[in-house]
Amino acid sequence: MSTQKIDLTKLNPEQLAVVKRQFDQELQHFTQSLQALNVARTKFKECKDDIESVSKLNNEDQAILVPLSGSLYVKGKVKDNKKFLVDVGTGYYVEKSDKDALEFYEKKITKLNKESVQIQAIIKEKSQSSMAIEGHIRQAAIKLHEQNAAQQSQSAQ
Repeated sequence: MSTQKIDLTKLNPEQLAVVKRQFDQELQHFTQSLQALNVARTKFKECKDDIESVSKLNNEDQAILVPLSGSLYVKGKVKDNKKFLVDVGTGYYVEKSDKDALEFYEKKITKLNKESVQIQAIIKEKSQSSMAIEGHIRQAAIKLHEQNAAQQSQSAQ
C-alpha cells in the first residue's frame, strides 16, 4: 500500500471534500475486512471447540445429528473421535488427527489475529486522517466565510 502526502492547506473546500470521501471509502473497506476476519476467526474457534468436545474419551460411539444442509439432519454415531476431516480451502478436505486439526485451526486463528491487528492500525490511521481533513474543511469554510464577509463590507462602503 503506497501512501501519498497531500498538503491539505493548499486544497480548496471542494477538493478537501473529495479527499475526505476517498478516506471514508477506504475506512469503510477496511472496517468490512476487519468484520470478515472476525467472522472467520469465530468460525475457526468454533471448529476448535467442536474438536475438543468430540475428541473427549467419553464421546466415542456417541449418537449425534449429522447436518445435511442448514436445516436438515440425520442420526449418526461417532465412529472414531480422534480423526477429523478438515476443510483446508476451496472444497478440499484432509483427514487429520485431533491434535493436528487443533494445531491447524490454532495457526489459522493466530494468522487472523495478526492480520486483524494490522487492519486495526490502518483503521486508526485512516480515522485520524479523516478527522484531520474534516478539521481542514471547517477551517477552509471559516476562511472563505470571512473573505466573503470582508468583501461584502468593502462593497458596502
